[in-house]
Amino acid sequence: MFPGVIEMKSSEVRGVCRENIESLEHWLRRLIDEVLLSAYGDYLNYQDANGNRIIKTKLVQDIMNRRAREPERYPRPVDAILLDDAIDIICKPDLYNNHFRKALDIAFPNGCQEARTFLQRIAAPRNNLAHANPISIRHAEQIICYTHDVIDSLKAYYEAIGMREEYNAPLILKVTDSFGASYVRQQCGVVHDGGITLSFYDNPQNSLRPGDNLTIEVEVDPSFSPDDYAISWASTKTIPNCNRPVLHLKIENKHVGQRFDIQCRITAKRDWHRMAMGADDFLIMYYKVLPPIA
Repeated sequence: MFPGVIEMKSSEVRGVCRENIESLEHWLRRLIDEVLLSAYGDYLNYQDANGNRIIKTKLVQDIMNRRAREPERYPRPVDAILLDDAIDIICKPDLYNNHFRKALDIAFPNGCQEARTFLQRIAAPRNNLAHANPISIRHAEQIICYTHDVIDSLKAYYEAIGMREEYNAPLILKVTDSFGASYVRQQCGVVHDGGITLSFYDNPQNSLRPGDNLTIEVEVDPSFSPDDYAISWASTKTIPNCNRPVLHLKIENKHVGQRFDIQCRITAKRDWHRMAMGADDFLIMYYKVLPPIA
């Protein structure tokens, strides 16, 4: 029995299970996108010389329809890949053996069918969570144990890849703000020596005024433990100290200006850093803050 589950309230168990499944979905989407993009380019529409697709037409249509309905929730096609979709893609025998086995070998040493069996054991009770139906302690234990096994395997895979990179450093992969939009790293502009930027000062829908509350969340590469790096938020117009992934900020008169900046630095806890500023990643965001209404 997984430690602590039996003592948890039902709502706590459901919360832990949802968090684990969401984390797993993130990892699987990352794996699919990076591996297949490198191998095939536009993998959702790729066809070989005989016109055969690597991903079923029906699945691609579902992904595209989902994204069309909620473009802000799914900024990229890969973001609209849900757990069941990810299982179908990863556990397609030829894709698994040619592309995904190395990443999942620690969790599933017996190959593709074993991967499908255990991933589907996570997906089945996930549907109960999505529809507020009861979930048994046994199913909760399966979700927690199996998701940890898969994520640990993927962490080991990405750690091995990172060791071959010039700079194996924690990077911001996704930014979300309280205007309801999410931005992955590839959608951001580039600043400094490898940092990223997002600018909203020329978008009236993102304008702020004193008294407004702004929330910004960064998602750092989960192959790095949060214990291995520090997060710090800053601004040229002064904001409260924050060392967490989520910044909650009440806009004040001192923040008024055409280009109010908010900065986030990621600094690994070691004696060398990727960037000249002494950090390993850097995000700067710009908002327009209008004067208070008289």
